[in-house]
Amino acid sequence: MRILLFVLVLVGISKTSLWAAPLPLALADAGIEERLGAVVDRTLTFKDETGKDVALNDYLSRGKPILLNFAYFHCPMLCGLVQDGMVKGLKSMDWVPGKNYEVLTVSMDTREGPQEAKPVKDHLLSVLGKPGAEAGWHVLTGDRKAVESLASTVGFKFNYLPDRNEFAHGAGLIFLSPEGKVSRYLYGVEFSRKDLRLALLDASEGRSLSLGDKLTMFCYKYDANSKGYVLFAQNFMKAGGVLIMALLGFLLITMWRGEMRRKRMSLAGK
Repeated sequence: MRILLFVLVLVGISKTSLWAAPLPLALADAGIEERLGAVVDRTLTFKDETGKDVALNDYLSRGKPILLNFAYFHCPMLCGLVQDGMVKGLKSMDWVPGKNYEVLTVSMDTREGPQEAKPVKDHLLSVLGKPGAEAGWHVLTGDRKAVESLASTVGFKFNYLPDRNEFAHGAGLIFLSPEGKVSRYLYGVEFSRKDLRLALLDASEGRSLSLGDKLTMFCYKYDANSKGYVLFAQNFMKAGGVLIMALLGFLLITMWRGEMRRKRMSLAGK
């Protein structure tokens, strides 16, 4: 059962043609359905790991891109794999939660509360090992209405399996713009530094990008088939062509100036 569930959620879709027989409803209706451009409800309220009542607007109003991760804290396998892969990728980045972006880890199990959330945050931060990150990583729990509303908006589908006390769900990360708009999805249980950084840059909607970041975004493009970022050959070739033309123009101007200088010297000598 767990192997079947893992294979299904790993590809991040709710249905697949790889299976000849129909999947059980609890599995067939669990996964991630991309809803790019959807805007989350800023008024939805949760409790953070300290027990404080918070609204999504508290984080969106900070003007930073948001990495959204759904999990449940007693998950026997998949949630831990996703979070381990996420933390490993974020740890390899120079960016720090709270300074460059915000992280929201939201429990899909409404029976869980701050007392379960706090140890999860402590563990994630200890593995991340970035001073100050506690200000930008938030582990939230909430009632059924808030959790299901947020999950529905961003296309994260999950089902409770009462006989196993587990949830069938997708494996992936969701990125929101500072306005709360869904901008990108990354799937699986491993996330490279490049993909995480580019997804956050995408979500930032061009705010405060350095020249290097702008060049990176110009040369890389999200590929829906590979579910990651690939070198965009067309743009890369265009950039190379522009550079060659600029160098050629510089060379021609230099040669022309040299020729004009020689003519002036020749006339002066007469």
